[in-house]
Amino acid sequence: MTKNFIIAGGGIGGLAAAVSLHRAGFGVRVFERAPAFTEVGAGMSLWPNATRILESLGVLGSVIALGDPVTQFNLLRPDGRFISGIPMGGFPTPALCIHRADLHRALREALPAHCLEANQRVLSFSQGRTDITVNVATGPARQADGLIGADGIHSAIRSQLHGPGTPTYRGYSIWRGVAPAVAAGAPGHISETWGEGRRFGILPIGQGRVCWYATRNAAPAQRDASCGRKAEILSLFEDWHHPIPELIAATDPADIIRNDARDRPPLRRWGDGHVTLLGDAAHPITPNVGQGACMAIEDAACLAKSLLRFNRVDAAFRDYEARRRSRTARVARQSRLIGAIGQWEHPWVVKGRNLVTRLVLAHSPDMRLNAIYAYEV
Repeated sequence: MTKNFIIAGGGIGGLAAAVSLHRAGFGVRVFERAPAFTEVGAGMSLWPNATRILESLGVLGSVIALGDPVTQFNLLRPDGRFISGIPMGGFPTPALCIHRADLHRALREALPAHCLEANQRVLSFSQGRTDITVNVATGPARQADGLIGADGIHSAIRSQLHGPGTPTYRGYSIWRGVAPAVAAGAPGHISETWGEGRRFGILPIGQGRVCWYATRNAAPAQRDASCGRKAEILSLFEDWHHPIPELIAATDPADIIRNDARDRPPLRRWGDGHVTLLGDAAHPITPNVGQGACMAIEDAACLAKSLLRFNRVDAAFRDYEARRRSRTARVARQSRLIGAIGQWEHPWVVKGRNLVTRLVLAHSPDMRLNAIYAYEV
């Protein structure tokens, strides 16, 4: 008899898990608390470790058509001078940048409509010997063979398993926006510019659009008036190199979002019995290596493989967690470190950082990239 699973959360990770399980022959229902299955946010990067999995799920072709390929990452100074560059070729599948909504739609379209239930919030769960009961905000409780919490950094499933807890603030805020493409740089090149306690990234995401992001050391945001975000960012980066001021100026203020950089300490055990976690619910990662969504996509593929390998759901879930804990903790640690270094602000420390970064990236970048991008689930 086909095993059936409930996924709490219809973001990138939840949908990737649903597609993976559906293609493996399992029954799946995705419960999304929002009124509709839409993705908010801006652009994002998809590195070869994730695009290889998207290829196996049959969605890479549509994703490539919607996004923009990445052939080189450039690290720059605020005046535009070059620090270092990393070529992104040589992998079986490409790196690319895409709007989150476009990736979300490509995953959603790979699922039968009956798998998706919007406006349905998972409240809690209770476990039996061989199944699980999921309590939802609307309608009767639902039964399944397993529950996958993919409901984000503030996961209700994680809270029931491990108790309430507050994500850790890492000392800087992040703004993101989407602007019409401004002619600058070579096709396929993305960049990040490092200043003193500030950074600015540029990601062409296809269809004549550019995603940008900006960081600044600051106290955690309490009340963030969206109407003032654009003016604040312009004042912080108005004297930085082309096309940074132009991109900010071309962005609709309504398309600028702000978040604090946060993550959580790694868990020793993600789930229990017939419940497990996936993506940000299990291992939220700061965005400094562009691997948050990629790790969730890896989780999805690994989870499907474990469920095919073991007949018992609880054994499969523990196998999946054991395979993913070390990998995700290592990437989260690396991202946190790069973010901390990128936010250094003392002028002399910044000069030393730029020099050391250039020297480090000039030696064995392939080895450093392969550790992440050539990973096999």
